[in-house]
Parts: sequence; C-alpha cells; structure tokens
Amino acid sequence: MRRVLAAAVLVAFMPTANAQDKAKGDFSTDAEYRARYFLMQNPTANETDVSSAGQGEHRFRFGANYKASEKLSAGLTLIHNAQWGQMNGVTARPTAEHDNATGGLEENFMAVNEAYMKWMVSDDLSFKVGRQGYSFADGYVMGRNDWESTPYSYEGLLVNWEAEFGKFNFFGFKHKDEAVATGNSASADPEHNSYGIVFDLKSKPEWMKALSVHVIKDNADARFGATQTNNNGNQGKDYLRYGLMAGFGFGDFDLTAWYAAHSGKSKLIAAGGAKTERDHEGNLIQAQLGYTAQNFMQSRFFFTYHMDSGDDNTGDANDKGYDSYYTEKHNSAGMMDLFGWGNLTFMQLGWTMKPQDKTEVGLQYTMFSRTEASATSQTFVAGKYGAGLGGAGNTKDKLGDEIDLWATHSYTDSLATTFRVGYFMPGDHFTDATTNNDEDKILHIMIEGKATF
Repeated sequence: MRRVLAAAVLVAFMPTANAQDKAKGDFSTDAEYRARYFLMQNPTANETDVSSAGQGEHRFRFGANYKASEKLSAGLTLIHNAQWGQMNGVTARPTAEHDNATGGLEENFMAVNEAYMKWMVSDDLSFKVGRQGYSFADGYVMGRNDWESTPYSYEGLLVNWEAEFGKFNFFGFKHKDEAVATGNSASADPEHNSYGIVFDLKSKPEWMKALSVHVIKDNADARFGATQTNNNGNQGKDYLRYGLMAGFGFGDFDLTAWYAAHSGKSKLIAAGGAKTERDHEGNLIQAQLGYTAQNFMQSRFFFTYHMDSGDDNTGDANDKGYDSYYTEKHNSAGMMDLFGWGNLTFMQLGWTMKPQDKTEVGLQYTMFSRTEASATSQTFVAGKYGAGLGGAGNTKDKLGDEIDLWATHSYTDSLATTFRVGYFMPGDHFTDATTNNDEDKILHIMIEGKATF
C-alpha cells in the first residue's frame, strides 16, 4: 500500500506518549493548515483555444516531537493533501488523489513525510537518522520544497559537527531503491544514492553574511532498456556536484551569489546488452543585489541575474544541460512557476515593502530567455494548471516576460492570507509557433489562507 494508515497509528500512539510525558520526557505537537485556489486564464497562450483552468486544494501538516532526554529525541510529520472535486472519473470516493492518480482510493489517508530519531552525542556532534527534510544554501541545490503540496524528504543519515569556525553536515541519502526484475537492471540491487559534505562558515568578517560550500556524490545504477535523455533523469548516472553560496552586506546594500556545477557520466544498457555512455557537465550562476530603505515602509529593491547551461547538440555524447536536482521549485524562475532550471537565463527586478506592520506587498518583473537558442531541450514546465505552451523546435531564444504582484496580510501570529496575480507575455520562441501569437497572454491568480497551531 503506497500510503500507510498514519492517522490511525498516531491516534494509537498519542495516549501512551501523553501518559509517559512526566516519567520519560516531553511530548509536543505543531500543525499547519492551508487552503489555496488557483485560476490560470488561457494557460496555453493559444489564440484558437482560449480556456481557463481553476483548482482548489488544501494541505494539513501535523508534527509530533518527542524528547526522551537532553540527548535523544524523535520527530514525526504527517501530511494530508487533497484537490477539491472529483477527477479522472473516480467514483469510489468523493474526490481523487491530489496527484491525479486514477485509482484515487487513498486520499483520506495521511502520508508520513518525516520520521526520524536524533541523537546528540555532545554539544558539537549529532546524528539524525530516518526520513527527514534537509536544505542548505537557500535550497538552490537541495531544499525542502515546502511550498509544494508534498515537501521533499530524504531517507538516510545526517551527521552535524560544529566547531568554532564553522559547521559541517555529512549526509548519506537513499533516494530510490528500485525493484529488481529479470533483464531490467544492470545491477543486482539498483539504487539511487547521494553522499555529501556541506560546510557553513561561522567565523566571518562583519561584511560577510554567509558562506556555504558543498560537494555531493550522486550515483544511480544503470538499467537495461532505458531511453537516453538529456541529464538522463535518475538512471545510470555517476555525478559529482559541487558549488558555493556567499552573502555580503555593505550598509543598506546586500549581495548574494550562487554557483553550482555537476560533471560525470551516465551509462545505459539496451535490451540487447549494448552499452551507451554519455558525458555530462552543467553549471548555474546566480546573483542578487538588494538595497533596503527602512524609512520607506521597510522597502527592499533587488535585481537578480540567473543563467544555467543548456545543451545545443543532443546528437553528440556530451550533455551540457544543467540538472537542477532537488532545488526549491517555487519562485526559482518567477512566481507563476512556468519555467524550470536547465537552459534558462533570466533577469529580474523586484520591490517588497510593508505599508503596515502586518501587511507585506511585493512586485517583480522577470525577463526569460533560453541560454542556448538552438538547444532542443525545453525549459517550459507544463504545470498542474495548464497544458503548456507550444514552440517546440523553435530556435528563437526569447521566452517571454512575467509580472508578479502579491500581498500577504497577517491577522494574528498564526493566521495569514496571500493574494497573488501573475501575468505572462510570451516571447518570440512561442509567438512564432504556428499555434501562438503575440496577442495571447497568460493570467494566473492565487488566493491562499494559512493557519499554524
């Protein structure tokens, strides 16, 4: 069964835990409920097929934490997702699963997103084992992805060691353990694992706000009969990932820069046994310069430049497209989430301010283009709320421009609402396609309510 009876397990566990609180430790809980409504007008930017796609969804997250002693603790996070309304012809339940699975019989169950134990060996050394969320350097390589319905979680071991000058994280995560079928794998036990070291500097000069360096070994066993693709998915690859993030502050100005790269090989084995190897190398650079005017409604103005590599020749044995790995998906390239990293370049201007203590307003303008105009790989993400744009095979580099306007108001420390409007204007890459023209725009509206307990 793909999802466990997590709610039933928790109900059975809680009375026992509460009864033992005084004797053995502390038991605490936290929760979050959020509901969203999305409306995307003209999601395909197609003049001959103007349509709209509306969708409501909610998520309930429940966290339970048990502290047996100063050194030993455990955590459990349960998540329930649901998309409002019946989908895909499912009649066995009032609604289908959020991920649009045809069966849709398990929507009323909660999934275990985190389940871990933490052991503090000393004040400087700790071990965390189990299923856990993990993020470093603002999530530009590995993040929690909490904005999405189901956050990322990684199963394995995380070791944290802290010295006076810095903090080291050592991790080993198993991302996938594939079922072994006769003739379907080049390995007796096909797996996808990653092993990494992340260093964060603690002793910094006043003008440096952050410095994080990472090195990750990313390995997925080769498979028989798989299709060779750019970045090769998570099949038969042996990558070394490395990079850094640095933050600086000079008076009212701040500057943050990111660099990430990967190199290595992928190997696939055809059904007949023929091996195909491919070299992979890709990189990302991003920088954001900001200026804060505290006396002007706590305003912050910022400019962001982003470029990641693309592959302009998929016919050779060298793939230069950037593989974004487990990055934070939301607002990594505009708040409408139309584009993913890989052969993507953009420039962004933004402004955030607080006209009231409990209200924050933001505006940003983003200009998108393809890093390699002749690359055959596409950066457009179809997404949950639209079928995707045309333009396949078009070699023009201008993808389009996006305007995002949002406002968040906090009624209390535990209750807030957000309203966002996004407007995308397709560029030459799409408008020169046979089914699109430059008069077609995409409008995206989101309303969110969130409460924490």
